[in-house]
Amino acid sequence: MQTTLVGFSGLAPSSRHSSVYKLWRRSGTCAVVLLALVMLSLGTGEGKAMASGAKGDRAGHSGLRTVRGLPDRHPKLNTGPDAALSGPAGGPAQIGRPTPQHHGPARQYTRQQLLDALFMELRDADTLNKAQGISRRIHSLFMQSGSHTLDLLMMRSAEAVESKQYGLALDLLDAVVRLDPEYVEGWNRRATVHFLKEDLGRSLADIEQVLRIEPRHYPALSGFAMILRRTGKNKKALEVFQHVLGIYPLLENAQDAVKSLRMELWGQYH
Repeated sequence: MQTTLVGFSGLAPSSRHSSVYKLWRRSGTCAVVLLALVMLSLGTGEGKAMASGAKGDRAGHSGLRTVRGLPDRHPKLNTGPDAALSGPAGGPAQIGRPTPQHHGPARQYTRQQLLDALFMELRDADTLNKAQGISRRIHSLFMQSGSHTLDLLMMRSAEAVESKQYGLALDLLDAVVRLDPEYVEGWNRRATVHFLKEDLGRSLADIEQVLRIEPRHYPALSGFAMILRRTGKNKKALEVFQHVLGIYPLLENAQDAVKSLRMELWGQYH
């Protein structure tokens, strides 16, 4: 979340200016919820396909999912000698599409392979601008659902959060996590809403689901540390923020939190 919080999901106000956003605003919230409920009740079509896909992944019968590609306006990935890897991070911006090769069969990179490469780049980034660009690409991958229905539900939930309709946002996000329990941003967004409602227990439960799917999810880890700090567990909060910096060393909010917590803990013992 990009409001006053360090962690959780991004609810960028700039989305108001996109054509998709304007189209979405003209559609009815009730229709979106109804669509999700119909999919859940019928268990067919897109919802059934996603559920069976998630089940197959958990059972180990299929490999990592190959996703469709990055959004049209997504920054291109690093290329050339400055790239941390010569593999996925130096490849094309379109995930799951073959890289141009002169010899041999075309290779496809999975979402997980690209995330692994980007997290290595994020850890080794030597400037704030470079790190923030990599972070945006990671967030774009987190946001990709592979489903138009989930995308619409997520957009509707963002609008509900902006207007402080937290009950509606939770209804929409309940549908998201039921349709695809492996979609990490559904859990992360719902953790954010629970946090905004001061329901820290449910927020922690959703953060646990986020970290089950992606242990390096630094916004959710930051949210976890914030909850620890709010409940007076400063020593544990410091440990979690330090872990966040191990993943994203140039994250300014986490750096500030570590400095502040160290001073608070020093004051408690001196």
